[in-house]
Amino acid sequence: MLISHYGIVFFTILMSHMEHNQSIIFVQFFSLIAVSCAIAWTLLACLLRIAPKASWCFAATNICTLIGIMLYTQRTEAINYLYWFVADMTILVGFTLVRWGSQHLFKQPLSYRFDLILLATTALLMLLVPPSLTYAVYLVIVMSITAATFITLSGIDNFRAVKKHLPLHYAALINVPFFTIGLLFIIRAVVLLLFPDELANISAADKLNSSLVMWSYIILLLLTNLVLFGNALTRLVYKVARLANKDQLTGLWNRHSLLNKLEEVDALWLRNGLAYSLMVLDLDHFKRINDTYGHLAGDMVLKNTADILQKSLRKIDFVCRYGGEEFLIILPLTNKKEAQIVAEKVQQKINENTVLWQKTHINTTLSIGYATCKTHLSIEQLLQLADDAMYLAKSKGRNTICSMDAMEDSMDSMEESNAAIITEQS
Repeated sequence: MLISHYGIVFFTILMSHMEHNQSIIFVQFFSLIAVSCAIAWTLLACLLRIAPKASWCFAATNICTLIGIMLYTQRTEAINYLYWFVADMTILVGFTLVRWGSQHLFKQPLSYRFDLILLATTALLMLLVPPSLTYAVYLVIVMSITAATFITLSGIDNFRAVKKHLPLHYAALINVPFFTIGLLFIIRAVVLLLFPDELANISAADKLNSSLVMWSYIILLLLTNLVLFGNALTRLVYKVARLANKDQLTGLWNRHSLLNKLEEVDALWLRNGLAYSLMVLDLDHFKRINDTYGHLAGDMVLKNTADILQKSLRKIDFVCRYGGEEFLIILPLTNKKEAQIVAEKVQQKINENTVLWQKTHINTTLSIGYATCKTHLSIEQLLQLADDAMYLAKSKGRNTICSMDAMEDSMDSMEESNAAIITEQS
């Protein structure tokens, strides 16, 4: 209650210093939007746990923007570091937090070093002159260029991330506000450079007496939050879709997503003759591992195997947890000779690797079966051939590679030889 009381007193004092009712209405409206957005992002971070790091950054963005605007309202012609330098830097920190929040949201590399260097450089440039109305044109130009840089870079970061989940034109469309805001800041800097007399009409240097300035800040705040909420929603939808198609334990694709990928690869084979192979892999004696060391050890073995498979294969290869301790790999652009080479490579990697579980080394091996597409085979038949080849490898003593293609080729050769013998005898 005491904090609320002092907050109301502080707000009342600020209002008493403002000269125009229009400015009072603007600050009240702007404060309402900023506080509402900050609360919304805080709820997302605390209660819903949706991208908490990003949500905290976006909440702080709104608070920084609000503080900066409140400080702007107290500007006079006198030299004052709080109402000029601190106010501008607070706004710029808010723009920086937008970029960091977006990077957290889409799991991108963080640009702390570059952004902090840019902020420090801007601060030094601003401190070259006394913070007052006399040097307002210079200060606004420096602030505008830095703000445009942060906003544009945020738009580029968002575009690169969103285009992975959405069509290119949608990714560009959703980030148009970022690029528009960045462009407006550049235009403001250029106009002030050419027409310094327009300062009062296009900046907050002379308090907030310009309707254009006031509404531009409101639109800026609304657009920024709308884009950020849109990006958060895009990320959430993508995450849900990803979880629906991924195995929770290993992070590999699950059987639900297998059929779509198989149909896609098979269509390329039928249309363009781009051969592909299927490989079914089964961990040998996996039940014994669970019985001896426990299911947590078994889970670790599964995750370790999945990790090795992903590192051993190409980016275009599709690795799926087929069920239990079985894995399935779709190998696009791979004939049966190349599939044999891949199988041997995977087998070697697994044999060389051990899992350390409670000071005990667990060795694992794989039984591998593979089959390569043929014109007379359907997808289901090819899957069955690869599965049969894996069971054949099991029956031959495990840690073995088998192919039903080889058996078919052998049977075809035997049939041709028998036919030749019959012909000679006749």
